Amino acid sequence: MAAASRALNGRDGVDPCVRQRIQEVADELRYRPNRAARQLAGGRSSIIGLTLGNQFLVSSNYATALLGTIATAASTRAEGLMLIPDSGEQNSSVDNFLHDGMVDGVIISAMAVGSGWIEEFLDSPLPTIMIGAHPDRNDVHVVDVDNQVAARDAVEHLFDNGHRRIGAVTGPRSRVDSHRRLAGYYQAHERHGIAVDPELVIAGDYSNASGYEAADDLFAKEPDAIFAMNDDMAYGIVKRAHEQRVDIPGDISLIGFDATNPRGPINTPVTSMVQPFAKIANVAVQSLIALVEGKEVPREQLLRSELQRGQTVRDRSQA
Repeated sequence: MAAASRALNGRDGVDPCVRQRIQEVADELRYRPNRAARQLAGGRSSIIGLTLGNQFLVSSNYATALLGTIATAASTRAEGLMLIPDSGEQNSSVDNFLHDGMVDGVIISAMAVGSGWIEEFLDSPLPTIMIGAHPDRNDVHVVDVDNQVAARDAVEHLFDNGHRRIGAVTGPRSRVDSHRRLAGYYQAHERHGIAVDPELVIAGDYSNASGYEAADDLFAKEPDAIFAMNDDMAYGIVKRAHEQRVDIPGDISLIGFDATNPRGPINTPVTSMVQPFAKIANVAVQSLIALVEGKEVPREQLLRSELQRGQTVRDRSQA
């Protein structure tokens, strides 16, 4: 019975063959571990909290992708997932999570940073993992992509395809990933010995609308390519280009970031730097469980992003 309990609850010390057979029998019987009993026995709820920031749950394709992959990652480890709505201010319900043992730990998206409520979680003894860096703290555990390297690779791909006048639409100034992507944009120019034209760098906020609004400004400055620092803004640019009869990639090439492939009225697959959502989710969930169990976890874990080719980059190097 002890071996069966360890196997079904994902603990170590069980022979792989025995674990597989126990799981097969459990599946045949449609057995699932009782969470209440597990909490009484081990002091754990086996539930992970997740907060993404209310305003992004509907409007952000990134948030949607992150939510789905974290739910899957938690499920494969027999962990429940509780979506915690962000009140935007300090909230006494944080005490409820702490004292009632509702969740074992919390995964916090950097999108939700900015409210006192989130800071309460980070200051509490509850184990936390952030997806994305915090702008003002280096005492939290972070899982993220290497945003600077990924942005540098995106812009260098445009240089390698013969582009020389590359515009950019940035993310919010409050976000660390936005600053790092902009640093990668500058780094790529430096490596190719090309000066950045400041007029080609337009401020955005990661929303589709900000990409749409930035498009006219950039089109007037006649770049031969644009790096939009997320896909929502990239598709805003695609929509405006369609309305203005600007040919992408015939007139202007375009690269986004995230590879969320949001679908809108203009169904054009954008070339994009991939956010490896499944890997981010797995590392975040695994790291949170390790913290709950009192294990050491690296303070910052940065994952590699790869280019996903779409239909929005034209090779001008042979022109």
